[in-house]
Amino acid sequence: MKQPELGHKIQNWRKAQGLTQEELVEKCNLNVRTLQRIEAGEVLPRSYTVKSILEVLKVDFSELNLKEEQKNQLSVLLESKRSFLKWGAIVGIIYLCLSFVEGFMEIGFYDESMSDVSGLNYSLVKIGVMLSFAFFYYSFFLIGKALNDDFLKISALFMIALIVISNINDIAVFYSGYLSVETLLIMRSVIFGIGYLLLGTAFALKQKSLGTLSLVTGIFGIVSGLGFVSILLAIPALFTLTVFEILMLVMIFKVMSSSEVSNDHQKDQFSAVLS
Repeated sequence: MKQPELGHKIQNWRKAQGLTQEELVEKCNLNVRTLQRIEAGEVLPRSYTVKSILEVLKVDFSELNLKEEQKNQLSVLLESKRSFLKWGAIVGIIYLCLSFVEGFMEIGFYDESMSDVSGLNYSLVKIGVMLSFAFFYYSFFLIGKALNDDFLKISALFMIALIVISNINDIAVFYSGYLSVETLLIMRSVIFGIGYLLLGTAFALKQKSLGTLSLVTGIFGIVSGLGFVSILLAIPALFTLTVFEILMLVMIFKVMSSSEVSNDHQKDQFSAVLS
């Protein structure tokens, strides 16, 4: 991957000052690995981190259009992940379709008058949902990695861990019945509610980097999470959750389209696409 301009400039300014990476991080209270990743263009540094570095290097902020430089670097970082994001979007569509199938099958499982769901079909759908969900949500871990956003990364990984544990547990309950249906539903509602609250908040906080779409997506995630945690509003929350995940899918397509722009027009188009 071509080194983004922001990291390249910081590296050149540091060398011009005759500072090693170790000396610079000591002056601006960073760790060496963070500076190495910034200079190598592996992450998008936070604004206050860049300002801290520039103050030590005695570089005038006017020499760096920080907002545009960060947008440019984010576009470059996401370009390297475009192939995975493409598959993430495709698998996300598959996941949304499977989740509807899963819903109808669970109605048959929970309603004894409709309990004609075979164990094999139930297990296969649950495994399909688990794998497609994990692949889809991992796309947002990669976006969080590009943004150097630990909150978004942790939230995405937390959701992946939840779906794996939850669906394996669902299959075990289907065959063994070691939990009552009521207990299973309450546990799932509360735990996933917490997960969607975290992920929704992570999206809402990334409005400056990912635009209005991220804020709107985050709001739907937070509303869904609150509905599930309350338990009483879990059913209406299923509808807001559907909107939330559709918006997540749209966000991947927007990010993908932003990474397709040419280098000559990259800065202007990235902001326009995600706003």
